[in-house]
Amino acid sequence: MNPSSETPESHVNGMTTPKRPPSSALKQKSRPKKAPELQTVERRNWLIHVHYVRKEFDVCKHLIREQLEETRGMCEYANYVQGLILRQEGKIQESFELFQLCNILNPSSVENIKQMARSLFLLGRHKLAVEAYIQAENKSDKADWEIHHNLGVCYLHVKDFESAREQLIFALEQNKHHQTFSMLAKLYLLENDVPSAINTYRAAIEYFPENSDLHTTLGLLYMQSGKHQQAFEHLGTTLTYEPSNTRAILAAGSMMQ
Repeated sequence: MNPSSETPESHVNGMTTPKRPPSSALKQKSRPKKAPELQTVERRNWLIHVHYVRKEFDVCKHLIREQLEETRGMCEYANYVQGLILRQEGKIQESFELFQLCNILNPSSVENIKQMARSLFLLGRHKLAVEAYIQAENKSDKADWEIHHNLGVCYLHVKDFESAREQLIFALEQNKHHQTFSMLAKLYLLENDVPSAINTYRAAIEYFPENSDLHTTLGLLYMQSGKHQQAFEHLGTTLTYEPSNTRAILAAGSMMQ
């Protein structure tokens, strides 16, 4: 028999008795094993997300630095969140470069391309933003309201009104969003098509009846068109929801003089 496997013995009053292991050893054997922790990178990514959502950016940036040091700058999520923070701080070019890096690390991500496009738009590089949004659209496996809305806005800035109108109308088919209604109405006004702009605001109000900005703008358009009764109704609705709305107060006051 292997000596190491035998039970140790001790002699007490001439009698041989098995030697008991110390109580600490028994406790150690009976203690359940600790559950394995999440990997460090995944755990820190989760913390980065939590602090970013809470807008605790100083803590978030500290965690990002640790993450990038540990991963030698190759952690996609840490670079992504850092790009979002830099953009909020007004460092648009730096944010664009980080989203470019994210796109290199994960070329299949539609979100990375969308963020590149957003930064390009904020840099005033609208044609490149159009190209990026088209690339994101081609990679997306379903229609994305955000992509088509922003494509419409980009086309508006490069004065391709036909493409802008197509994208904004398609975006509204995906999601009846008040921003898209407003942008489409703005496009009609740039084309001097006031009736279409009015109809667009009326359609928007059907979905957002308590939106004071929509009521105010529609009221002003009615006033410019000489339809004072309709103008007063919508301006009055604005003041019902937002009594301190300066635009509505001034417009209503001018009609009452």
